[in-house]
Amino acid sequence: MENDGDSLVKQGKFAKSSRLKQIKAIQKRHQQQNSRVITADKFQAFLLVRYGLTMKSKLRPVDKETMQRFLMAWIKTGGTDSPWSMSKMAVTVFQRINVRVPYQFYKQIVQHWEKFQKFIKREVPAVPLADRVIVSDLLTDDQLSKIVVRQLAANSLLNTLGGNPAMMSLIKPEQVNELTAGLMSGTAIDWDQVAAMFEPIPFDVSTAPDEPTKRWLNQLLALLLKRF
Repeated sequence: MENDGDSLVKQGKFAKSSRLKQIKAIQKRHQQQNSRVITADKFQAFLLVRYGLTMKSKLRPVDKETMQRFLMAWIKTGGTDSPWSMSKMAVTVFQRINVRVPYQFYKQIVQHWEKFQKFIKREVPAVPLADRVIVSDLLTDDQLSKIVVRQLAANSLLNTLGGNPAMMSLIKPEQVNELTAGLMSGTAIDWDQVAAMFEPIPFDVSTAPDEPTKRWLNQLLALLLKRF
């Protein structure tokens, strides 16, 4: 019995010591997590690094550039305000981009949307901000196609007004609806029809703000539908 008593005492001391170690380990983890918190001004850089490590390596060079620029536009639109509604942000982002890019840009976004949305869903809430950003209202491929084709129709009408975004108010919803219907094949975008719609008004690369952007836009324009 004495031996059993000694054993119980020793076991109790060990258990107490083990609990203290666990508490210290938990405290250390919390301290490390707190020290990793980043400020809002580092949000974009953090996500772009994650993009480079996870998504970028799986894409062709021109696709990498497109999706990175799209991500930057997405981050600029959403900021660190939570939640990020994917459905609402998609409409806003495309409206801001409008005719600054050729239709090939939009086709690339549709192609890579599933991977892009998975990246946003996984990586954005994981960014160590003091107040994390939540992602909501995910889009299906069909829902995205409807948003994209409507923007393409608006872009076509905008081109007839000289490509001035300030003229958007002159475009009537009925005009957009009529064009949109002719650009769909079932639930998918008919990219041959899209190409035919934009053919009369060639995209003007000279409006690009810098040389890297001009090179990227020329790469987009060089993409043929059969190669997508």
